Amino acid sequence: MFLAWKEIRHAKAKFGLIISVVVLVSYLVYFLTSLAYGLASSYTNGVNKWKADEIVLTVDSNNNIMMSFMNNNDYDAINVNGGEKAKLGLFPAVIKDANVDHNKDTRKEIYVFGIEDDSFIAPKEIPSSGLLDTMIIADSSLKDLGYAVGDEILVSGTSLTWTIVGFTNKATYQTAPILYANLNTWKQLRYSSVPFDVFSAVVIKGSAVSSSDSLQVYTISQFISNLPGYNAQVATFSIMIGFLIVIVAFVLGIFIYVLTIQKTSMFGVMKAQGISNRFIGNSVVSQTIIITGIGVLIGLALTLITGYFLCGFVPFAINPLFYVGITLAFFLFSILGGLFSVGAVLKIDPLRAIG
Repeated sequence: MFLAWKEIRHAKAKFGLIISVVVLVSYLVYFLTSLAYGLASSYTNGVNKWKADEIVLTVDSNNNIMMSFMNNNDYDAINVNGGEKAKLGLFPAVIKDANVDHNKDTRKEIYVFGIEDDSFIAPKEIPSSGLLDTMIIADSSLKDLGYAVGDEILVSGTSLTWTIVGFTNKATYQTAPILYANLNTWKQLRYSSVPFDVFSAVVIKGSAVSSSDSLQVYTISQFISNLPGYNAQVATFSIMIGFLIVIVAFVLGIFIYVLTIQKTSMFGVMKAQGISNRFIGNSVVSQTIIITGIGVLIGLALTLITGYFLCGFVPFAINPLFYVGITLAFFLFSILGGLFSVGAVLKIDPLRAIG
């Protein structure tokens, strides 16, 4: 370790360039991973907030929750083992500020979740009096459009006006913000009236058993995988980032190998002086770890800083497990490159290397 660090300090320019390459490639991988994870999370944040295990839709809906129409008889036909069940209505809409005419900056595509106040899927920000008709809880991303508690919003194409009574974090569905409303408010949007009993799905915490052939039980992971475009998006980014990690890791290994081979004469002199192969090998591996460690840490820091400033502009999300996996891949391939070069160093003939 001493020899490795001393050499880095002696040749600052050369090692500075190598570390810069490591910084840039690690920054690229970390950043793209965070963007991909953020985009995937924006599809499912609202679903994950339920902390549920299963969801029940009608068979005829063909896995599409907005084509699922259920009633209280369906609800009663669902038995839950060791858990709870909650009614859910879902429908998309476009909202705008009710007090500002022709202002495109306040228009936003959203999804309305119709819920019951006492259900386990209800956000904790619901007032103690409950969500009365025309009251909504909105995703906090609407604050970026200038919305605040007490503002009235108008649903485009209708005469419905709702009042924001609170905000909740990370409530998005298929990248769009969620508005939580009671089932009556949702019915007015969905059907322009308030039918006696109708909703889209039943969310289950626990294990559901349905006694009706017209209903289909899905796990939450199955439901998420059926969201339009979700699997294609995740597969595309996963393959892209996976290949990028492998390519970048091999490039780092090649850098380390070339760097080591360039010092053949120096290692020849060391061997001629009686310095053991183990000491030389440890020096190469230690230098590899130092270079990779400094570069990866700076790349990770730049990613976190960039994410802080881009928060709210792009779907950026941090997943520590992904970061750990990428970091281990960088170190693994770099060390393999160093070990491969150590093998070449151990075969050096001191006399030929010096002469």
